[in-house]
Amino acid sequence: MGAMYKALTTVMIAALAVAITPAPPTAAATTAPTPAPVRTPPPQIYHIVTRPLCAELHEHIAPTVGMMLENDKILKESPKLFSEYNRDSLNGVDNSASNSNGAQGGVLLNNSNTMNASQNMTVLKMENMVSPLANNIIAMRKLLDSPALVNGTGNVDDDKQLAAIRATLLKAIADQSASLDIVNGFVQTQQMGDLQHAGEEYIAAMNQPDTTNQPQSGIATPNPLLQSSNQAGLPPDPYAVDLANVPGLTLGYNPTTRLRDAVKWTIQQTANNENDASKDILASAAICSGQASPAP
Repeated sequence: MGAMYKALTTVMIAALAVAITPAPPTAAATTAPTPAPVRTPPPQIYHIVTRPLCAELHEHIAPTVGMMLENDKILKESPKLFSEYNRDSLNGVDNSASNSNGAQGGVLLNNSNTMNASQNMTVLKMENMVSPLANNIIAMRKLLDSPALVNGTGNVDDDKQLAAIRATLLKAIADQSASLDIVNGFVQTQQMGDLQHAGEEYIAAMNQPDTTNQPQSGIATPNPLLQSSNQAGLPPDPYAVDLANVPGLTLGYNPTTRLRDAVKWTIQQTANNENDASKDILASAAICSGQASPAP
């Protein structure tokens, strides 16, 4: 029995040894190499090829038209401001130099031709129009002086159409520039005249005795060169035509009214040239709407 137990134990130990012994490594299954993915060509990129006419319409003509319309909106207010300036003159002279005793208190308040507060505000509104108008005019001329518009694009038909559009737009810009000159000239003249005559009442108060409670004597006729703000201190032109003597202008003549009528005329001329330019621009835009074609 003991021998049998020993034999059984020996068999179990041998079996355990066989179980613990690691199995010999098996050869890895051999597989074929994975083929590289087939590279597909990138999608073909298309470029939009347009006529030179269409490119110039987009890059230079359209921005010019936008700024021109902006100037039209600003200039539209100028005739109304000239009329307001005339109405403001009814408010009288600036009495800021008077004292509590009024004209008999030592400061003579003759018509010094300085602008009153209402006129100053109107001139300020007109002055605020000058810079935007001038900046737009400078920018428009720069756009229309691009090499393609000035020297041509190489396409004879397109160059002919672009030259016609450019010429008409330049005429409209010249009309807007004339409107700007009228507005800015009026502003500068009124401000210079106001500066020249400002403070004359103070000088009069220092150079003459106190007139308090004394009747005023006759006042000499003022020198128009020194009193009229329209002159702004400049000597009159001996060859200038006095518009007040022109038949039909004698009654109710007012230089500000003439400036208002002049700026109305330049605004109308601008509109006429803009209408002519719009015909060419719309015709060219119609051509371009069907000209853009994809090409590799």
